[in-house]
Amino acid sequence: MQIQVSLSLEINANATFSEMEAQIQEAGHRWMREALIKTVRAWEGTRPFCRRCGGAIRTEGTTRRTILTLFGQVQVVRRRFRCQSCHHRFCPSADLLQELHFSRVTEGLREAAILAGASWPYRHAAATLKRLSGAEISAEEIRS
Repeated sequence: MQIQVSLSLEINANATFSEMEAQIQEAGHRWMREALIKTVRAWEGTRPFCRRCGGAIRTEGTTRRTILTLFGQVQVVRRRFRCQSCHHRFCPSADLLQELHFSRVTEGLREAAILAGASWPYRHAAATLKRLSGAEISAEEIRS
């Protein structure tokens, strides 16, 4: 599976080095979010048959899921399918996202939140994660 994501960046010629660094970091986070969305879509495309009976499937719309990652909040548009043989409805990406265990937080962000929450007050930990990695996680999610 191969995906392609383009990144173009316009930086002010009068920007300081720190401003350039911040703009490049934010652009990198946007690229990572876009790459994750495209990767999930491509992964769904590799499952063109019903997982229950192996029959042909057809698209039945989409559903959205918001996921909190180390590089920010990602809204994944998950495709829904219906088998034309057994009429089973499913989202192929449900198998991919089951490691989140009905959570919105990825394992990488969960680990970073645990480390930050153990080191600083929860609000400060959330602000630090946002500043350093772009992760948008609340103080309450860090606490839990």
